[in-house]
Amino acid sequence: MKQSDRDRSVRLLWEPDAQTAREPKAALTRARVVDAAIKVADAEGVDALTMRRVAETLGFTTMSLYRHVPGKSELLDLMVDAVWGETEHAPAGPWREGLEFFARQMWSMYRAHPWMLQLTTSRRMPGPHAMTRQDAAYAAVSELGLRSEEIVAVVTTVAHFVDGVGRTMADRVRSERETGVSEEDWWNGREALWEHFTPDRLPMMTHIWNSGGFERPLDEFEFGLARVLDGLAVFIDAEDRPLVRRETCL
Repeated sequence: MKQSDRDRSVRLLWEPDAQTAREPKAALTRARVVDAAIKVADAEGVDALTMRRVAETLGFTTMSLYRHVPGKSELLDLMVDAVWGETEHAPAGPWREGLEFFARQMWSMYRAHPWMLQLTTSRRMPGPHAMTRQDAAYAAVSELGLRSEEIVAVVTTVAHFVDGVGRTMADRVRSERETGVSEEDWWNGREALWEHFTPDRLPMMTHIWNSGGFERPLDEFEFGLARVLDGLAVFIDAEDRPLVRRETCL
């Protein structure tokens, strides 16, 4: 994204939409464009999103959308922040409850809008809703005596965990949409693979398979979140917290 495009996204995200306030209720507004785009992405995936497709759902011409949103890149930024606006701030209270709330809000957001995982890159322009949720998560651990960089690292660890399980979930949703075959049906159709599950070649996987371990998976989000928070508790409660050297980015 060019510098001018980034500046344009900042203005769209952070400055009030004065034009929308003046428009009659039935008129096309930036908020209506963003809402329609989110519905297209929810139903068809973000790869199917175009300015023309959004205009069709609204019953307007494509060119009319550009009065409110300059282009697709800016529209995606607005969509991401609008979806973050559906979440709630982490409440004040014990740090673990605050971070768990933050994680569950993210998880609910990704489950409702799996396409978000395709857009949550480090260079996506953040908006006010996303930033205030992040700020509240920092506040949840602000009274623990951590250094500023440790506050960032603790919250980032939780966010990265949710991103990870979210991407797995989003991949399944996208594959099912593209193929019409559910995750369970796809794996059930891999008989040729299961023939190679033999004790001599894959002893542990064969044991787990025969004992039903793959048929009774633990909830990956619930199990993983609890373990991440357990690990952070050990770090936070340590009398001598270890210094972690920051790797140099290449």
